[in-house]
Amino acid sequence: MHTTVDDFSTLEPYNASFQARVDKAQDLLWQINHTHPREKEKRHQLFGQLLGSYHNNEIVPPFHCDLGEKIYFGQGGFVNYGLVVTDIAEVHIGDNVLIGPRVQLCAAGHPILAENRVAPISCGEPIHIGNRVWIGAGAIVLAGVTIGDNTVIGAGSVVNKDIPANVVAVGSPCKVIKQLSAPDFKSNSLSNQASEPIAEADSL
Repeated sequence: MHTTVDDFSTLEPYNASFQARVDKAQDLLWQINHTHPREKEKRHQLFGQLLGSYHNNEIVPPFHCDLGEKIYFGQGGFVNYGLVVTDIAEVHIGDNVLIGPRVQLCAAGHPILAENRVAPISCGEPIHIGNRVWIGAGAIVLAGVTIGDNTVIGAGSVVNKDIPANVVAVGSPCKVIKQLSAPDFKSNSLSNQASEPIAEADSL
C-alpha cells in the first residue's frame, strides 16, 4: 500500500499544463466515441493521435482514459466496448491481447493518508500486460500489476498483485487456479493466424 504521495513512482501535479493534456485527450475521445460504427479508418486516425502507440488495434467504442499518451498497445489486439484506462502512469499492453467488455485498467491510485489525498497531485503505478493475454469481461487490473504472457484473467476478477505467465487466474482478489502449457506456435495449425492483426479479421 502507498501511504504517502512520495510512495508512488509516477506523480502528475495538477496544473494548467496537465489540464491542457487532459483536455486534448477528452476532445479526441469525444470524436472517437461519436464515430459511426463503419468509420473504422477515422477511428484509426484518432486513436493514433490519442495513444502512445496504437498499431491499428481494433478498439470498440466507447473508450475512456485520462491522457491516452501513456497507453502503449502492441500489435494485433482486440478491445471490446467500454474499456476504461486511468493512465496517470504508463499502461503497456502486449501483442495479440484480447480485452473483454467493460474492463478497467487502473494505473492511478491515491495515498492511504487522508492529508496526502487533498494535495493537487495525481499518483500512479504502471501496468504491464504481456503478449497473448486474455482479460475477461468486467475485470479490474489495479496500479502496479504485471500480467505475464499467455495468461487468462477470468471475468469479473480484481487483479491487485502480479500474475505469472501461462496461467488461468480468477476471483477477487485474483488468484491462479490453473497452470497452462507454454504455446507452441510452430506445431499449431493456427500459428500463422496468431501473428495476424485481429483488426483485419472480417468476422469480427
